[in-house]
Amino acid sequence: MGKTKLIHKIFTLFLMLFFIPLFGGNTFVKGSIEGGNLKLQFAQPLKNTGFFSIPNKDSTRFVYSIKGGVLPNGRGISHLSYSGIESFRIGQFSGDLLRVVIVSKRKLQAPKISSNVMIIPLNGAVVSNSTSSSSSNNTTTTQNRDNAKVVVIDAGHGGKDSGAVGNGLLEKNIVLKVASKLQTTLEDRGYKVYMTRDSDSFVKLPNRTEFANKKKADFFISLHLNASPAKKWDEQLKGLEVFYLSPARTQREKEAAAKENSVVLEGKDRYIKNEFLSLLRREKIVESHKLSIDISNMIVANTREHYGKISDGSVRTADFWVLVGAQMPAVLVELGYITNKTDASRLEDAYYQKLLAKSLADGIGRYLKNHH
Repeated sequence: MGKTKLIHKIFTLFLMLFFIPLFGGNTFVKGSIEGGNLKLQFAQPLKNTGFFSIPNKDSTRFVYSIKGGVLPNGRGISHLSYSGIESFRIGQFSGDLLRVVIVSKRKLQAPKISSNVMIIPLNGAVVSNSTSSSSSNNTTTTQNRDNAKVVVIDAGHGGKDSGAVGNGLLEKNIVLKVASKLQTTLEDRGYKVYMTRDSDSFVKLPNRTEFANKKKADFFISLHLNASPAKKWDEQLKGLEVFYLSPARTQREKEAAAKENSVVLEGKDRYIKNEFLSLLRREKIVESHKLSIDISNMIVANTREHYGKISDGSVRTADFWVLVGAQMPAVLVELGYITNKTDASRLEDAYYQKLLAKSLADGIGRYLKNHH
């Protein structure tokens, strides 16, 4: 396994050093702060850049886009610091789009371009967050923060509840990594995002949707990993499934729900279980079903584009307790089978996690486009 990863890293470095420059990628070289300016140096002259801002309660997220930008592995700007700036981040938003995100209490301006250097002034005045989006040679911007949709991301399990276990991995750890990447992706697109947990902590199932209701969320996305019921099925059961809240119909759906509900229903008799099941909310079933379809379609399309044939478990119904009580469209996504070697190998890979996050965000965006 270690040898395979080493070969993969060498091959990736080879691609970045040879093929990317060949096909016009503009590689990020370094970032530094000089004279109150953040200077971002690239290998080639910058041609197509963009800028927009996303106001929040206590600070503003300023987003700078570089079309054709490429971020080499190991490069970043998160180590930089400056008075009034909460954080610096640079990331590969998509294959040909690099984004710099600065969280600041100061009002920052559009960047200045000098050949292969992007110059971002950092000495803007401290302001209240009424900043509106602006652009300069702008690429497509996201929705204005004033009208931003609110998404609550629920990383399943956590703390004393490890969730499914397989191939040396714990469900709680993998889904938290995907959830964090999804949070970044959605925020960069202009959504307001909350996490039911952002660390290895245990959160009771009813508290998760209660949290989403208090935040007046527009969407509730719960992330999980599946597991085969017996070792003999480990290599047969694989792939992605998206669930929305409705009584389970098939045995497979019932087994999946039982696995995820085991913590909250542990020790309760049949009568109490039936009473709980009677609390299933049905008002948002139709919208949740539509959201499930859009998310499922985008995950399958994006993963198959990069990984070939991906097993599609499609959209299913189940009485998952983590979805009970949600007052907004809510779905539970089983990102893969942790007990399947192929799924597990992909799920622990940072690139695949990022692709899943992008696909989930694309699914929400598609739902908004199709149904609003």
